[in-house]
Amino acid sequence: MQLDLDAYRDAPRPRTPWLMANMVSGVDGSIAIGGRVGELSGPADKELFRYLRRLADVVLVGASTVREEGYGPSIRPIAIVTNSIQLDLGAPLFTEPKARPIIVTSASSPTDARERASEVADVLVVGDEKVDLALALQTLGERGHSLILTEGGPSVLAELLLHDLVDELCLTIAPLAGGDATRIVSDALVGHLVRFALGSVMTADGDVFLRYLRASS
Repeated sequence: MQLDLDAYRDAPRPRTPWLMANMVSGVDGSIAIGGRVGELSGPADKELFRYLRRLADVVLVGASTVREEGYGPSIRPIAIVTNSIQLDLGAPLFTEPKARPIIVTSASSPTDARERASEVADVLVVGDEKVDLALALQTLGERGHSLILTEGGPSVLAELLLHDLVDELCLTIAPLAGGDATRIVSDALVGHLVRFALGSVMTADGDVFLRYLRASS
């Protein structure tokens, strides 16, 4: 069965900006194999990954995920959440961009690191001691990014859920078990329950594609 991508395009999104998360996990909840999330993705999930990037205005992602997954140039700006700005600014993501990257950091980050980063990316300082993700979303929205896609990782997604910032969660369940012992969110979310409403269910290539909405949406 072919995945109906139009269902993602045509879904109502009444708020601006709207934050959509896209994650994949195995049937046992693992989100990576050998440290790489991409190893869980089948053809349909990879197609959805590309489609949601085209649909979005900007992609919000943690610095660890950028490093571990080897993010490269993207047709949409990649907004990287980092308090330290420990990034390879000589990587193609910064030196050969299709869209200028964005560094989302806090006032506690090293001043010299911010200055170096500003040569190859837009730098947003949102928060004092750590990145204020609510302010980051607001700022991105003010820059004209009405649909914000986050690809995690677990720490970023947990922080977004803790502050009730996720409007839509797209979760692919791959028919695999035995991956790394990690979940789509970090332990920071333990004990903080977040309720979602089921938006849609589809299957393709043996994967299950779930789309959840914030329960209050």
